Amino acid sequence: MGWYAGRGYDFLALTDHNRITAAPPSLAQAPGSAAAGGVPAAPLVLVPGIEVDAGRSGVGTSFHLLGIGLRVMIDLPSDAAARQAMPVQAVIDRLRAAGAVVFVAHPYWSGLVAEDLIPLRDVAGIEVYNANTDVDIGKGHSGVHWDDCLTRRRPLWGAANDDAHWRIDDHGRGWTVLRAETLTPESVTAGLATGAFYASTGAALDDVTFDGDTAVVQIAPPGAREVRFMCDHRWGRRIRADGPPLREASYTLRGRERYLRIEVVAPDGGMAWTNPLFVER
Repeated sequence: MGWYAGRGYDFLALTDHNRITAAPPSLAQAPGSAAAGGVPAAPLVLVPGIEVDAGRSGVGTSFHLLGIGLRVMIDLPSDAAARQAMPVQAVIDRLRAAGAVVFVAHPYWSGLVAEDLIPLRDVAGIEVYNANTDVDIGKGHSGVHWDDCLTRRRPLWGAANDDAHWRIDDHGRGWTVLRAETLTPESVTAGLATGAFYASTGAALDDVTFDGDTAVVQIAPPGAREVRFMCDHRWGRRIRADGPPLREASYTLRGRERYLRIEVVAPDGGMAWTNPLFVER
């Protein structure tokens, strides 16, 4: 926790496997640390959570479910085989009944495909990026899984997380930029549930607007080397910087798109992913 507090993070969720880890309600920044511009940052807000491995995918692997905002432990078997024998939807239902927002962790690493994800009910989203599985074996990006679900009209949000295990360099590589009027565990949980965030591994956005016809993304310095407007099938647009990095890019719908989301690639390769601006149901 201290590593994140000392680097200006606003909130952190501890999601140990199959247990809630007790933690103080907030953690002050490390001595001498400050946010950008030298202004002391607010204390790190800790959001309760859990990662549950349960259920069985089409190829026999477990689902890894993040329950963000979970304050009271749900009833789970202690044995891994017994958890895998449980219907995954039953575990999701228990997490939701206990007040948690549920995301499916690292679908690529877990061997999940669209047929595993689409039937799930009351799941807010998936990890479009997971740092631990990316650094470990190169299976941290799940954009294709996301697009497969969106194309099939299964609306999901996309988060980026470290999943830090601290055995390899898997911390400080993926995070969520949340829009909230207040910073509390409850507001973080609510923002994740409603998709009021974008995922990032380094690229930063100033604003995203969509008037129902044209989407515009404004990119914070140093800008972007390319912007991708991701839609279903062959629709969309890829814009590369011809000269200085892009600070703005736009896309006007052609009338056949079922969804639209935006990917931004910074000059150093860091990325940002917006949530879908719309999904045709």
